[in-house]
Amino acid sequence: MTVLKLAGRLALLHRGITALLGLLVLSVTLLGGALPRVFEDSYERSLRQAVQETRPELLEIAVDAQSVSPGHRPENAAALAARVDALRGALPPALSSLVGEVKYGVSTNRLRLAGHVGHEPRANNYVDLAWNSGAVRRVRYVEGTPPSGVTSGPNPLTERSTPNPYQDPALTIALAKPTITTVEVGLPSDAPELMGLAVGDTIVSAAGLLIKVTGLYEPVDPADPFWSVFPSMAGVYVPDPAANRASFVVTALGSEQVVAALAPLRERMHYRWGFAAVPGAFTIEAAPDAGPALDNFTAAARRMSTPGMPYKVTSHLPKMMDDFLGKLETTQTLMGVLLAGLFAVAFGVVALVAGLLLGRVAASLVAARARAASLGQFAAVGAAVLLLAVVPGALLGFALARLVPGLDTPISLLSAPLLALATVLYGMGRLLLTHRRPLVEQRDDLVARPFTPRRLVADLLVVFLAAVATYIAVTRGVTTAQTASGSDPLLVAAPTAVAVAVALVVLWGYPYLLRLLSFGAARSRRSVLFLAVASAARSRTAATLPALILVPALTLSVYSALTLDSLDAGQRAAAWQRTGADAQVGVGEGVIAPAAIEKVRALPGVREVLPVELREGRLSGGTLSFSYLRMDTAAYAKRLGPAPSVVSSPVAAVNRAAGAANGPSAPVLVTGGLGKARSRPIVLGGAERAPVVVDHVGHLDRFPGTDQLGELLVLPTSVLPEQKVAMRPNRLLVFGAGLRAADLERAVGPAASASTREGDLAAIVSTPLTRTITLAFRLSAVVLALYSLLAVWVSVVAGAAERDRSISFLSTMGMSSGQARAITLGEISPLVVTAAVTGIALGTLFPSLFGGGVNLSGYAGGLPVGYTVTWTTPLALGAGVTLAALLGAVAHVALSGRRKVGVALRGGE
Repeated sequence: MTVLKLAGRLALLHRGITALLGLLVLSVTLLGGALPRVFEDSYERSLRQAVQETRPELLEIAVDAQSVSPGHRPENAAALAARVDALRGALPPALSSLVGEVKYGVSTNRLRLAGHVGHEPRANNYVDLAWNSGAVRRVRYVEGTPPSGVTSGPNPLTERSTPNPYQDPALTIALAKPTITTVEVGLPSDAPELMGLAVGDTIVSAAGLLIKVTGLYEPVDPADPFWSVFPSMAGVYVPDPAANRASFVVTALGSEQVVAALAPLRERMHYRWGFAAVPGAFTIEAAPDAGPALDNFTAAARRMSTPGMPYKVTSHLPKMMDDFLGKLETTQTLMGVLLAGLFAVAFGVVALVAGLLLGRVAASLVAARARAASLGQFAAVGAAVLLLAVVPGALLGFALARLVPGLDTPISLLSAPLLALATVLYGMGRLLLTHRRPLVEQRDDLVARPFTPRRLVADLLVVFLAAVATYIAVTRGVTTAQTASGSDPLLVAAPTAVAVAVALVVLWGYPYLLRLLSFGAARSRRSVLFLAVASAARSRTAATLPALILVPALTLSVYSALTLDSLDAGQRAAAWQRTGADAQVGVGEGVIAPAAIEKVRALPGVREVLPVELREGRLSGGTLSFSYLRMDTAAYAKRLGPAPSVVSSPVAAVNRAAGAANGPSAPVLVTGGLGKARSRPIVLGGAERAPVVVDHVGHLDRFPGTDQLGELLVLPTSVLPEQKVAMRPNRLLVFGAGLRAADLERAVGPAASASTREGDLAAIVSTPLTRTITLAFRLSAVVLALYSLLAVWVSVVAGAAERDRSISFLSTMGMSSGQARAITLGEISPLVVTAAVTGIALGTLFPSLFGGGVNLSGYAGGLPVGYTVTWTTPLALGAGVTLAALLGAVAHVALSGRRKVGVALRGGE
């Protein structure tokens, strides 16, 4: 009989266990093939989202050149385009694949408007005469016509037509010129209102050029990234709105002939070539090369510079990529930690089921071994049985994993063959070690086999490596120690190694625990208790491998559950921090009218409305600008209710400072570097307000409802009441239930922008990396708990034959079925309870051991996430697994029934 035919018959004979092993291998290969694909796909999608959410002007690779004198400037638009080709050719491949459209052009640097034909010139008006290759198709003229060109001719200016009340020397020179150049331009549509410039007007620039306004334009699509890169082209720019005499700067767009007209001027010119990023072109594989590639491009551009036009390359692309890669490395390391634990536990369960199958197969082949069958033949049959069980499950699991949308990784491609190979090698090794001598006498009445020196050395090595990995992980952090090729494998495996090492320690002490229980059971009047402990002591298959599975499984499951709880709390706190209330609505730099506030109060679900003033201020007589926030912080504290401490603590600190006020200055708390504001007058939101003297009395990391970046000064109305300085609210904090952003925006007005806390929370948890990490922890907690249950049930089945023999004999002495179930529970309870208690205790310690080195702030809106260990989740998880395991064991005894004593006797007893 061939080996395969014999293996087929044996697999059919033990078809239940064979099918269980096949299903288990299928589940493991499905997880091993699908999860890495899903994770890798989420990494790519997260990178593209990060690129899309980054402002276009930060991603653009800009080449700027300042020219102060003619001689080396591009003479026309064609010369500018030629330099585009040269710069694109210098881009390294790692960058050229990431960029698309190139927008190039030239502009002056704030030419003063010296005269206005037919009008008296306004002071502090400036113009940037410009041409840009990307602006032509992105503007729509709402009045007049587009500019047609540049002309030179007799000077039409006269002292009568162009008054010069300030005796501007530039206008005086322009009036004296016999001929003059006229440039036709288009202006933004808000230029007439802010600067008094209309279609048909002619103005005189300080450079001696006449600028004729032929039309007014608006952006075709205000959301186009172009206007984010060139915001000054979309409207009049006011550099310092709070200044007593505000300046106005307008960009005048001309035709491409402007390039030639500006080339000979002795004015500072700004040339720019901008390479726009293409979000869909970014990949994880190319991300690490972006920084070095930009350095190489910067060096190449510097070599292309001329003495009169040095090139300067700027881009935040490398920083964005570095920030994302840091977050990605954290995610990949956490994925590695979870997958290492998941696969270790899963392989342990596979090995347990494979050992059960081989035990049944070996019992069928032991006679053949006694009749001089070679050890190789014996092992070949066992390996063939394992192959018949493992290969179909591995192939089907691999095929199902391919159906899951995602990207291939080495782990997803190799998980199926590696699992099948490891299972077969484990089975063959077990057979070779166990049956190297035929019919070896095996004692079933030993409490615990003594540890061999080889076993002791192996266990000590595992414990030593786990201790070293734990020390490094605690001192350096699991997610901060990265090798050149990625995560450190030793640190990734550290949590699993610690759990396995603790399980080995539990196994060392398990025989002594049984002896202690036996000592107590021997003095008990109930024989069932003694028989249960004796059965546990004699059991060989229900100790070593199940304990090595149960402890890591429960440990990592509890750790995953605790991490999920902490992450959820951090995400909710971040949503509170962003919104500051149940909802928030603002109007930018405008003012919310009292009627609009009453409309908001009348909306369904609104309980309270708190007006807030959040504007730009500055130090009186200085240039330091910052944001200040005025609100009734005492009322705010009462309305916060069960808000997280990250929200309530800053508010309480502000109220304490306000309550301690005893001087003429207003006590304030600040963020960032505003400590210099101590006892300094500040100007609130414009020149119409008198300066307010403030005293910096404390520092805040952040204040709810505001951007944590930048400088912020918090002014409670209790120390600066409205009677002293009128409040101009531009934001409302709304408290209530069922609030909708659209309703709030309609109530306040067309310029309003609203957000809700639930909406901010949804935005935080919906990012690809956050969804991935949440799925990984949730799946890990559930799957590991299921694997631990399966390990207990398999161990119960493995000892069923020996247990049935004992129960069959004891039944002749009047043992009831209830007592049989009690013996079964007593047999497996020491192992399950010990492993459960160890797993729960170790799982709750993991946040203290490894939590400090795991930065979860990237998945909680940037807010630091602190681990808060609660016993509810660990105890519920441990109790659930223990109860389910014990109930499964009882159910197995009830379903299998009792073995007849006659059957036992015919079996050789």
